[in-house]
Amino acid sequence: MDHHADHAQHSQRHGHQASLADGLDFVNTLVHGRAGDREELSDLSSALRWLRQHELLHSFMVDEQLHLHAGNAAAEQRVLARIRRVRAALRELLNATVERRPADAAALREVNRALRTQYVYELVPAPDGVSLDHRHDGDPIAGAVARLAEAISRELTQADAGRLRVCANDECRWVFFDTSPAGRRKWCDMSVCGNRAKVARHRARQRSSASSTA
Repeated sequence: MDHHADHAQHSQRHGHQASLADGLDFVNTLVHGRAGDREELSDLSSALRWLRQHELLHSFMVDEQLHLHAGNAAAEQRVLARIRRVRAALRELLNATVERRPADAAALREVNRALRTQYVYELVPAPDGVSLDHRHDGDPIAGAVARLAEAISRELTQADAGRLRVCANDECRWVFFDTSPAGRRKWCDMSVCGNRAKVARHRARQRSSASSTA
């Protein structure tokens, strides 16, 4: 199932900026399912690889960070915990927006801390003129996470934030951007979560009917 197809077209990356698609993908790295949660950022190495795959870290930075923390499990866990805290805080902000309620104050503080990370955007030459890139100042992991936080935070303050969705399937809860014309999608994927809901409703009606007959 390709959860990413809809919002990938909504917000494209320029240079090394994070797009909305990147930000939502980041939040969705903690996958909810019938058998429980599945953690895609299971250790520092997998988290750094994820950032590299989304073009938020260069390969040499991943190697440097792994070398820097090699043999220091406590340091690895501290960095990983920081990444996961920002992810959880972003999930809370998204949930609050979808549910139209104030966001948790602790989550706001966590995201604001991430946004205060120093990184510098600059214009660089491009084949068709110029492109927006960033200069690597300070902690590259903090900078990468800050750009993810910025991408979601920017979207939460825009007029189309009302199109942010959390899948109505409680065994999924995938976060996505609704690109449908009517803007009324409930499911991340109608063929999977939508059909599960239909089957569940059908079985509930059958049980209710059988109970009434009895």
